[in-house]
Amino acid sequence: MIATIELFQYLLNGISQGCIYILLASGLTLVFGIMNVPNFAQGHLYMIGAYFGFYFVMSFAMNYWLALILATIALGILGLLLYRFIFYPMRNVPEVNLFVTAMALLMIIEGAALYFFGTETKWFAVPYSRKVLTFGNFALPLQRLIVIGGTIVILGALQLFIKKTTIGATLEATAQEHEGAMLCGIKVTRVSAMAFIIGTGLAGLAGVLIGPAVLLEPTMGMGPLLVAFSAIVFGGLGSIGGAVLGAFILGLVESLAAGYISATYSLIFVFGIMILMLLFRPKGLLGKEIWRP
Repeated sequence: MIATIELFQYLLNGISQGCIYILLASGLTLVFGIMNVPNFAQGHLYMIGAYFGFYFVMSFAMNYWLALILATIALGILGLLLYRFIFYPMRNVPEVNLFVTAMALLMIIEGAALYFFGTETKWFAVPYSRKVLTFGNFALPLQRLIVIGGTIVILGALQLFIKKTTIGATLEATAQEHEGAMLCGIKVTRVSAMAFIIGTGLAGLAGVLIGPAVLLEPTMGMGPLLVAFSAIVFGGLGSIGGAVLGAFILGLVESLAAGYISATYSLIFVFGIMILMLLFRPKGLLGKEIWRP
């Protein structure tokens, strides 16, 4: 019975952590599909979102759900600014320049976070963060369930947005055929800006969702970023469905490895599985020649 309880707990933790990777990987895939830009700052934008949630709740006594909405909007606006003042002026430069710029942006955001937020770890308390639901011998942290439920809702809304709205259709069309979209009169610059807004908004949302369940620190974004990129490769570069599946699987692998072996070595298994996937199926599980959300 004890072994079953442990397994269930590890699976729950893996699913909830996988949900965070899903949100990050979906935003990364969206931006990459539209602009072919590897937004390495995604993990640190997730960190900024978590800190925004912390200050909204702890410093301004704001309701957690309102803080969640405002932090998501704030990160979407930040994404728009990053696109307008950094990536838009560089839209015609070689891809390696964009790669270096994205890496530089990552370091700048981390340095700014260390300066403004300090080096001490922080944790923000909400009514749900310490509440645990018990079902017999099973204990379920409510915040983890909120992460899972919130991710399901957001993914459903994102899918409806892409498939049922004009803006979503332009996102899909531009990702599939950039030049063809321009010939059809689609304003690619606006579509690219929308992709950045959505992608960074998802990062902010992920940060506030998981914030009450973890300790906050300026370097907290690097690990999730690496796993999210691994999920994209594992699931299939350019496929949102593949990114979701890859993030879910890697989240479970990380949690089970941490529980049964050691948290210190859990990422070894995550990246080891990614390398095996590259060796035997380079396109990933659902990889295709074109991006399909």
